[in-house]
Amino acid sequence: MLPVSTLSNSLSTLAIASDDPRSLSKLLEFAPGAMIWTLVAFFVGLFVMWKFVYGPITTALEERDKKVEDSITAAEVARKEAEGQMAAAKVELQKAQENAKRTVEEAMARAEKQAAEAVRIADERAKAELQKARDTIAAEKRQALQEIKALAVELTIAATGKLLQQEVDAQKNRPLVQQFVAAAEKGGR
Repeated sequence: MLPVSTLSNSLSTLAIASDDPRSLSKLLEFAPGAMIWTLVAFFVGLFVMWKFVYGPITTALEERDKKVEDSITAAEVARKEAEGQMAAAKVELQKAQENAKRTVEEAMARAEKQAAEAVRIADERAKAELQKARDTIAAEKRQALQEIKALAVELTIAATGKLLQQEVDAQKNRPLVQQFVAAAEKGGR
């Protein structure tokens, strides 16, 4: 530390310097004692600044750099995890789409199969109804033919009786006329 007398002399010199233009040259004069004290004060100040200012600032900056690096590392890890999750989500989405497509295809195949089965059943029913109608028509045709044959036999017997001008026994001649009609039917086909 500077003695109080030196400090007051320096202050008075500065005060004089403002009044006297020559006093400025006194500041530039070499004073070995002042220089030693200035160097001592400089190094003490430098040590104090280094210890209490630059050290904590440097430590704080290093900690901040470490936090930034840790944040960057964490962000990189999070980005890689997010990419992995996104890839997994894409795979799951693709699987879901494939499952949905397969389900739709299976449903379409079942619907087509059911439609084909319904068409087949309807076709079978239509064929059965057609065959039933044909059988009914054939049965009615046979019945009508039998009625016509019976009528033809009756008419033939009646016509024969009129031609012969006598009574013909219908019960006795009926089998004969029926054989004749049957033979005519076979020959007509």
